Amino acid sequence: MDFQTVKFICCCCFWPLVVGLPLAQGVVCKPGCHPVNGFCEDSSECRCQPGWQGPFCDQCIPFPGCVHGTCAKPWQCMCEEGWIGSLCDTDVHPCSSKPCTNNSTTCIETGNGGYVCLCPQGYTGKSCHVKKGPCIVNGSPCQNGGTCVDNNGFAPHASCLCPPGFTGHFCEIDLDDCEPNPCEHGGTCVDIGRGFRCRCPAGYRGALCVNHAAACASNPCENGGACHERPGRGFKCVCKASFLGATCASPNRNASVEARHRQDHHLHPKAHRNPVHLQEREILTIKETIENRHPLLSKSQVICFMVLGLLTCLVVLGTTGIIFFSKFEMWLANARYSQLVRKERDCFLKANEGQNLPVNIIFPEKI
Repeated sequence: MDFQTVKFICCCCFWPLVVGLPLAQGVVCKPGCHPVNGFCEDSSECRCQPGWQGPFCDQCIPFPGCVHGTCAKPWQCMCEEGWIGSLCDTDVHPCSSKPCTNNSTTCIETGNGGYVCLCPQGYTGKSCHVKKGPCIVNGSPCQNGGTCVDNNGFAPHASCLCPPGFTGHFCEIDLDDCEPNPCEHGGTCVDIGRGFRCRCPAGYRGALCVNHAAACASNPCENGGACHERPGRGFKCVCKASFLGATCASPNRNASVEARHRQDHHLHPKAHRNPVHLQEREILTIKETIENRHPLLSKSQVICFMVLGLLTCLVVLGTTGIIFFSKFEMWLANARYSQLVRKERDCFLKANEGQNLPVNIIFPEKI
């Protein structure tokens, strides 16, 4: 935002306050100061109202950004001859400046400041400034995002400027980004077209396997196991007695048996003298562990099946009810129609003094 724009905003905001300022009592303005557009606070100065400028406050300030325009009142932009637009920045006769180049002598004005150049053979562009070289005449032969270059149209043949990862006359050859291997610390490089990806060994991370990653930083040990660094060999988990495995993820079933044995030995000190009973307890413990199986269906699954069965019953009952009521309504309508027809027949017979006349009655189910 330029200074004129800021000045315009400030003047619009404080205009009511300044206009309402009374002239200082007993102060004679500087000779020549405009009586309306200026005011005085002492006799040696002439201060301007918003939108006016000059030593005597008799010059209006045009709209900010007005290029070729003047003003009669503040914040106007009245264009000079030959210029149009809200900021008077569009030339009405652009061909007068001879914008067409490369021996193009024909310039056509389209109105509102626009123009068209009739370019000679071999040139193009708004001002005929672009030479038609191989890249424009034949199109770009470059592949994989390559840029066609023809020395601004003066080269006899087009050539290609290839992006990283490609080569060849038309950028058609995909280079092996893994040759040489950019991955450090023994990382495996995988070529993925326009780039590559490094598969880092244990203990390293990053795009090029440069950063050292602490083996225990990700807390690989589960179920309360303690992680210990092993330089050059990763990590080791020290598991609690109830768990086993490299990451303490598997439960140790033997630990529960051993704990039960210790408890029995503590309660019955002479139990070690009878190995037969101890063996029987081990068999019972194993049998109890085997029989402690999960049920076939969980509680939530049983509830889900019950809800689905109830919904199915409701759908069947609703469908049956709809069919029954539709049939009942048809039967009732037929009965009413039959009664009405018989009544009309009797009235007709009475009106004809009991004469036997043939009457053909068509019931709804026969139509």
